[in-house]
Amino acid sequence: MTHVIRIVRWEALSPAQKIVVENLKISDRQIEYAGPTHRAVEACISDLTGEIQGAAIFHMEVIVGFLVLKRRSAAPSWASTGAAVISALRIDLRFQGLGIGTAALQRLPEWLLTHWPDTKSIMLSVDEENETGRRSYAKAGWVDLGTRDKGRIGWVRYMKRDLQTVFAVSD
Repeated sequence: MTHVIRIVRWEALSPAQKIVVENLKISDRQIEYAGPTHRAVEACISDLTGEIQGAAIFHMEVIVGFLVLKRRSAAPSWASTGAAVISALRIDLRFQGLGIGTAALQRLPEWLLTHWPDTKSIMLSVDEENETGRRSYAKAGWVDLGTRDKGRIGWVRYMKRDLQTVFAVSD
């Protein structure tokens, strides 16, 4: 199935669209991993540095998800220099299991090229038990770095997608 995915900055959303984002439904288990949506939105709104960016995920012009990106001083200490870090990715329950999350992750490099062009890679941490998430990230081009650390809930793994390989031009 081909997905028409668009990623739109929080600031560019209409008031009605922001309400849709705030009302996205995810499972209690996903809230445990990613936190409640209102906390993700608050992080975006309170950022004055331009180093945290919220973005709505649209599928066929319907808001189906939301993610937060962090970079530079807002990125976690484990992130590589020049990396944008995905935080709090969520897809509404009604749209999970359809490949939309993977499609959104595949669109993200293009979005970063436009909005944060100095980004060299995209990184994330994922709970080791979140096999669905890890599979989705791998399908979208992320590579497991082979590092695992004790996280807030259990063991976490780190994954990375190098943007130079995404936009490499062959001779």
